[in-house]
Amino acid sequence: MTQCRCLWPCLGLLIIFVTYVQSQGLHVCNSSRFVTYLRTVYKSKMVPYQSYSMWFGYQTKTRPEWSYQDEVAYRYVPTYACCRGYEGPTHDCKPVCTNKCPSNAFCSSPEVCSCNEGYSGTECQPICSGNCGKNEFCESPGKCGCLNGYHRSTPTESCLPVCPEGCGDHGFCAEPRKCECEPGYRKQGNDTDCQPICLPDCGLNAYCKEPNLCTCLEGYMDDGQGLCSPICQEGCGSNSRCVKPGVCECEDGYAGNERGVNCKPVCISCPENGSCSSPNVCTCNTGYVMKDNRCEPHCQEDCSDYGHCVAPNKCECYPGHEVTGLDNKCQPKCSNECINGYCFSPEQCACNNGYLMGPNQICEPQCKLHCVNGKCTSPNKCTCDPGYRFKDESETVCEPICESGCMYGDCVAPNICICHVGYQPDSLNPTTSVCQPVCQPACLNGNCRAPGECSCWPGYENTNGICEPQSTTESTQSTEDSTTTSIFSTTPSTIYTPSSGILHHSNCTGGCMCWIEYDDEGTFNTAKCAKVCVDPEDEPCLNLDSCHCDLPSGQLVCKEDSSEDNSLEETRFVCKMPHIKKEKSEAEGRVLQGKTSSSKWMVITGCCAGIILGAAIAVVASKYYRRSNSRRNNEAEEAIYENDFE
Repeated sequence: MTQCRCLWPCLGLLIIFVTYVQSQGLHVCNSSRFVTYLRTVYKSKMVPYQSYSMWFGYQTKTRPEWSYQDEVAYRYVPTYACCRGYEGPTHDCKPVCTNKCPSNAFCSSPEVCSCNEGYSGTECQPICSGNCGKNEFCESPGKCGCLNGYHRSTPTESCLPVCPEGCGDHGFCAEPRKCECEPGYRKQGNDTDCQPICLPDCGLNAYCKEPNLCTCLEGYMDDGQGLCSPICQEGCGSNSRCVKPGVCECEDGYAGNERGVNCKPVCISCPENGSCSSPNVCTCNTGYVMKDNRCEPHCQEDCSDYGHCVAPNKCECYPGHEVTGLDNKCQPKCSNECINGYCFSPEQCACNNGYLMGPNQICEPQCKLHCVNGKCTSPNKCTCDPGYRFKDESETVCEPICESGCMYGDCVAPNICICHVGYQPDSLNPTTSVCQPVCQPACLNGNCRAPGECSCWPGYENTNGICEPQSTTESTQSTEDSTTTSIFSTTPSTIYTPSSGILHHSNCTGGCMCWIEYDDEGTFNTAKCAKVCVDPEDEPCLNLDSCHCDLPSGQLVCKEDSSEDNSLEETRFVCKMPHIKKEKSEAEGRVLQGKTSSSKWMVITGCCAGIILGAAIAVVASKYYRRSNSRRNNEAEEAIYENDFE
């Protein structure tokens, strides 16, 4: 009874184990895993709310509130997997062998291989009860098979070697893929077929048909001397021989077509206009002769100089030459004309006598003497440049021509004069100006006749070196004396300052240096000297080119351009200069005579100094006459008229 009580619990446990094994399989191991999950619980939480009181007003307070809420919980979950050394699903766990088991074996437990039934050994070879025959091996349990390279037709035959390509006639397969010949035969080179053996060997163009039997090849025939010669049905012709059946070949030194017929002699190199007459023997064509291994054309008549024979009886000029003249002779050719020379070689000129080749490859005339202001136009002949002419009795020196004559000056270039000392140009244009004498100070009411020498106009007389109007005195003079022109030197010995401030208006025929505007009421008391124009840029000024002299009134009439209505208005000017009274008392006359006698040496000394100073000024003026003339006019206007006469 007690055993029955123990049996039932054991039986229950066994049923549970079997059920578990069936559901999970063998070699299954379990493990626990700690996981999280959500669960719902009923719990409270504090929530805020507003509370009001008389003393504190509204205040935020909290109170508990109950509700269902989710929270995270933890638990262990069992997991099942194949044990170590096994793999696959839990219901079919199989052992694992890292090294692959050989064929005819299986993995029986982790890293352990077992042979299939009928196999044994480390490699699980098949097992045959009896030993297999020659060239056989145990193919499967209890069954023998032929080795590789061997084969048998029926199960009762032995395993024989196999030659897939066959051994041909007179051969047999001795080993797999290896043939051997029958007696009286052998292999020739790489040929697998067995060929008959002839002793001795057959001659050229013959073969061993059977052991020790020779026969000529097809296309050959026995010549009766034991040799096989080729057969050419059509024949090969001269200088050719039959070398193969139906194939001719030219003899040595000859060549023909691809069939070896029409054979001609061959020469290594025949010259132009030559042909090969026999092997390596050249002959020139008709009209040509052999010279230095060249076939050169032959002309019965010799070609002229600078020509050569280019074809039988045909001459041609060398390059750079051409046929000229009636005699058809070759002469050198020059593309450009050889002026004053001749063409002596291709594109090269030679100069005639009296000429030399210039830098521009033109023959230029040569003169023994240098052509001054000219050029050499022919051998030893000069031609003056434009604006020049030959100097007196000279054929090589040319001097410039000045159309104005260049009196009191030197002509340094065509129509360009350089004045001598004491003279200056009368115009700013060097091509039209002439030299006129210079007087310092300027000749007022007179003409400068020579450097530093003035000639007073009629009606004026020399008074202390100044031309002043003649005055009435008690003494009478003859008509000749009154009309005689007074000539004097302008080099002052003393500086004269007029004692009176009286101004005199002279006429406009003289070289006035101070023009004052004039109207019907007379001159303006506050007027200054009008500035005389020197060049077109010097404005505003008085342009004397637009003025003329009114002789009856002695006034200068000028036309000025008005900016308002663009009309031309006439303005009158008079020349003003100091006037010296002639009415002097006798006492003043005696004082003047005394002064004249006492200052005689002073006048002489002053004249000498003035001449030297004038000469120095004239030298400078000859080089820079334009600049000095302009400066001299401005200084004269400002120093004499503005300071002295205001």
